[in-house]
Amino acid sequence: MLPRVQTYSIFPSVVPADKTSKMTIISNEKAFIIPDGREYKLTVIAVDGDDNYYNISTHVTLDLTAHDGVLTFDYEFEGEQEYTLVLNYEEKAVQSFSIYSLKEDLYALTPLKGDLHSHSCRSDGTRDPASQAGHYREQGYDFAALTDHNRYYPGGEISETFDGVKTGFTLVTGEEVHSPGSFVHIVHVGGKESVADRYINDRENYDKKIEEYLGKVPSDIPEKYRERYAKAMWATDSIHEVGGLAIFPHPFWKPGKSKMHNVCSELTRIFLSSGMFDAFELVGAMTQPEINCALAIWNDLRAEGLKMAVVGSSDSHGIENSANFPHKFTICFAKENTNEAIIEAVKNGMCVAVEETGTEYDRHFRCYGTFRLVMYAQFLLSNYFPKTQRGAIGAGVAMRAYAMDDADASLIEMHTEITDKFTARFFGRKAPSLPSEKLLGFEDKWRTVQIEKGPKTRGSNVDATPANSLI
Repeated sequence: MLPRVQTYSIFPSVVPADKTSKMTIISNEKAFIIPDGREYKLTVIAVDGDDNYYNISTHVTLDLTAHDGVLTFDYEFEGEQEYTLVLNYEEKAVQSFSIYSLKEDLYALTPLKGDLHSHSCRSDGTRDPASQAGHYREQGYDFAALTDHNRYYPGGEISETFDGVKTGFTLVTGEEVHSPGSFVHIVHVGGKESVADRYINDRENYDKKIEEYLGKVPSDIPEKYRERYAKAMWATDSIHEVGGLAIFPHPFWKPGKSKMHNVCSELTRIFLSSGMFDAFELVGAMTQPEINCALAIWNDLRAEGLKMAVVGSSDSHGIENSANFPHKFTICFAKENTNEAIIEAVKNGMCVAVEETGTEYDRHFRCYGTFRLVMYAQFLLSNYFPKTQRGAIGAGVAMRAYAMDDADASLIEMHTEITDKFTARFFGRKAPSLPSEKLLGFEDKWRTVQIEKGPKTRGSNVDATPANSLI
């Protein structure tokens, strides 16, 4: 998911819609600092604009002149949509940029990449909890929930290991709840304590509660489903009591070598329509046909009036040659990167489920959710998350070394600071760092050497005449 190398960046890249923004185009490397006085033209194209022709003459063109090594301009981006900006010098395209303008409510939120369903070696996974967090961060994740089977406590290992360290990564508390006597799995995320402990440590009280819940099951639920329905009601109510979210996971999953779904289509529809679940794991640890089935049943229920957040999760039990990690995930739009804010975002439907397809060098993403969020998420997957992963890689590697007492916390925090600065500039919360006098002087010196000493060269051909212009 790493980005292609670009000579220039534009900040901010996400702007408030219908307000004037101060934009800066700046070089990413010393050799390409823009010479003062050089003139450019910038074409502004509204991607969702209403034009009737392929060759369009109605795009806005701005005249820009470089000062202090950068190009700056003021512009009001209309409406909530993506824009393409093409920088031209002497009638040749230099580079294009993508900008997204947002209405005030969405602009105030931060996009976060995460996983709401994963397992460690503390249940039936293969990786150490703290090291697994480092692997997630290395892949550019901002958060992940460790949801070991019937075990809430393994997340405590991650919290203790990185206590007081600024990792840029949030552990979302969680567990996968398996009510005794039912094959209905329920993912609990965000709560302040375990729900599974209630039936593990006090089975007698659990059985009494289920008897009570059997009396609460709606009369229209078929008899064959009533016990499973009651146990799901108890589990989701208990999850809500501790402040968590209840996610209905891996629909159409065929466990082990079974040829049967753990929850049949009829009961899946009943559960999703019941109102007891907060989110639907639309993208999860399933093969493509099952994802298609999940999408189909979700679309049918939406047509019938269902309103439920959808999430993408890996249900990872190991990261070695995984078909699901890091290829299935959730993008949340939250007030901040905290357990509470992430849970609030999902609860309010401010999230999209994502599945990645293709190869390492030709990746594609399918996003599911509301049209507004999907449009924005597609922009972020191309223009934002690959760039933040650059800093996250270093932080993730350092996190794993730190977990083994083989690195200092400052190494993690250094990479976190780099990523945080980029994020602040990308969203216009911090001004870009302009070339210093020292940097400008350094480049001016070496440009002069290049021009005066030459020689002009292209491949193995050498012209002794001094170079008189820059590439």
